[in-house]
Amino acid sequence: MGLPKEASSHHTVWVQPWHGGRPRALRYATSGSHLYCFGDDGLAGVADGEQVTASIHRIANGPPVAEFSATVRTVAPQNLDLGLVSELVGHRRPGRTFDEALQHLQEYRDRRRIVELTA
Repeated sequence: MGLPKEASSHHTVWVQPWHGGRPRALRYATSGSHLYCFGDDGLAGVADGEQVTASIHRIANGPPVAEFSATVRTVAPQNLDLGLVSELVGHRRPGRTFDEALQHLQEYRDRRRIVELTA
């Protein structure tokens, strides 16, 4: 099973580990049929291979437009495109110049845990 089609038109996924804990809202980016998010904040306690429930909502606290089960998988930094990392960073300005922005995006990619939620 792949990602629901609604995943490509939203930016926030609510993720709840199967082992318990409260749901966490995470910014995500998609590439093809893959959904990526930072895994060192809201998913810090979730190990590779663990199952989670993910839901995408049209607006905050609105009804879900898609729900699916997923497995958490850490992605090797060298396998991530900097454009995808830029989408994950979102509205934060990565730098004042192109070189500075490129350096910061590479640091995000190389130093943060980025995970794929595999449906």
